[in-house]
Amino acid sequence: MKHQKPGLLSTLLAVGVTAAILLGCTPPGPAVVVATARPTRPTAPSPPLPATRTPVPPTPAPAVNRTTQGRIQWDEIWRGEIRIVGDIIVAEGATLTIEPGTVVRVAANQDAANLFDWPYDMQQGVKQEHNYEYGVHLGEPYRDEGHHISIHILGTLHAVGTPQQMITITSDGPNPGIYDWNHLAIAHGVLSYSVVEYYRCMDPGDGTMISHNILRHVGECAVCANSSAVVEHNTISYAGHELVDMHNSSPTIRNNYVGPNPGHGGITIDGGAPQVVNNTIENCGVGIAFISAPGNPTIQGNTFSNNGEDIAHNY
Repeated sequence: MKHQKPGLLSTLLAVGVTAAILLGCTPPGPAVVVATARPTRPTAPSPPLPATRTPVPPTPAPAVNRTTQGRIQWDEIWRGEIRIVGDIIVAEGATLTIEPGTVVRVAANQDAANLFDWPYDMQQGVKQEHNYEYGVHLGEPYRDEGHHISIHILGTLHAVGTPQQMITITSDGPNPGIYDWNHLAIAHGVLSYSVVEYYRCMDPGDGTMISHNILRHVGECAVCANSSAVVEHNTISYAGHELVDMHNSSPTIRNNYVGPNPGHGGITIDGGAPQVVNNTIENCGVGIAFISAPGNPTIQGNTFSNNGEDIAHNY
């Protein structure tokens, strides 16, 4: 069968279709159909992967009169009497709220589930070396973290009492001592109108507010202010080391009553540029001790009374 040559109209239509396709448009005329891609329906988002933590309501119900230990992953509120029997870690992003009038009793010289295993702090017995290794001095017991509780707030602490209903954080020992529990570390937040006692040391992080508290009966430093923390209007007394110390940092220490602390320091400054203003420092071995040259400190308006030495420069 012979193939017929295409007519002029067919040729023009073919050329038109080709041009239209090349130019991105559709030629007129019912005889020409240009295939186009069909629009796709939007797909629903994939379901999220299962959460690693169990969801909780935005406002948690208070934990009242309970015994606790371990990791706190979500916001939590303490009320009434809380007994801590093992280390506490508050995760980043979580807030621990301690309500006015709450009493927190920390188990003395025991730890149901140790969460910290730094080898130095796991040592037991009494230190025999006369050096300043990691803050434990000659003749002091090691921190023995395996048998002593620490509370680390990696998130935020909101512990705000009132003058009439102060928060209490204390040892549960019948004859409490300055080494009953180890460490209170606060990365962010506020500790205010609280009595905190029989602990080994406290570390407030940058911007943390420590105000209107009674801090007493402490194994090492009552406030280790190695940050830009604000420490104001507190009564701080009786520590195995200095009551407030700082190393190459710039905290604000103001309007505190510091002492008594016989045989030990009131405030120790090791470099940095702290503001130490309008404090009353009484009955301490040394009122303010500089153990290295400071950067650019502000030391003014402080009142000294009955100290072995008001200001000492040990460098």
